[in-house]
Amino acid sequence: MLIEDDPESGYRAKIILLKDDGYTVPEIRKITNHHDNNIRKWIHRFNEKGIEGIISKIHKHKSIKFTDSVKKQIVEIATKNPRKHYGLPFSTWSLRVLAGFIMKEMKLVDSISHAEIRNILLKHGIRWRKSKMVLENSKDPDYDIKKVH
Repeated sequence: MLIEDDPESGYRAKIILLKDDGYTVPEIRKITNHHDNNIRKWIHRFNEKGIEGIISKIHKHKSIKFTDSVKKQIVEIATKNPRKHYGLPFSTWSLRVLAGFIMKEMKLVDSISHAEIRNILLKHGIRWRKSKMVLENSKDPDYDIKKVH
């Protein structure tokens, strides 16, 4: 595969050229709008493997199929309050924490990503939003009443 055939490799080549021109990683970030860690990763790969290090590889990820029963259990867990039903120290799930809980505590599956969980929930009509930090030790005398509503 040539760099011209792969727009991602073109971005990576630009990073390498900017580094070669003496730009620092923070300067390259401002120019390319890529994360510092990714910039460093592509510079290191180029230094180790040359041009082959920045060319995208075609990944053939094995799609993990979950049974309807497992999907139903994931939905049930996700829709329950973790504090009330599982004795956990928080009242809302994050997708990453839910993935870990499903694998390690419930042992429903050997491996599942937060993205796969999000897709399962979306297919079951559940829209996920980021959890908010909840203040537990508020000095507000009406905190418990407000928390419920």
